[in-house]
Amino acid sequence: MKASIAWPIVATMMLGGVDAALAGDLKDEVKVEIGSAGVHSDMAPGTYVCAAGHFHIKGTVHNLAAEPVGPIKVAGKVFDAEGKVLGTATATTKRPVLNPNDKADVDLEFLTVTGPLIKQVKNQELAVVSVGPKP
Repeated sequence: MKASIAWPIVATMMLGGVDAALAGDLKDEVKVEIGSAGVHSDMAPGTYVCAAGHFHIKGTVHNLAAEPVGPIKVAGKVFDAEGKVLGTATATTKRPVLNPNDKADVDLEFLTVTGPLIKQVKNQELAVVSVGPKP
């Protein structure tokens, strides 16, 4: 009796593992790059400061997978000249589905990078951290 209960649980866990592996593979099939923003003096392309004074990076994600995907979460870090992290941010695409070869914008807002810290930003890094399944 116990074995008859255990096998469906094991099968469910194994199938769940396959889904997790596929989700990991999808993350590798989505690329992110810094987009373009209006030209601001002394700022890198794709960056700007909002009315609230926060540093932003506009990015674009590109679905290179052969299948549609759900929302894509991107994480970013900004660094000073010595490589010290000045701030971190995350953003998720607003589109519920991103078809193969489609692109979508993301806007990362660094809430702690304001005022004099903005001038210290010398480098940035963006990475796809998760890809949701197609709803």
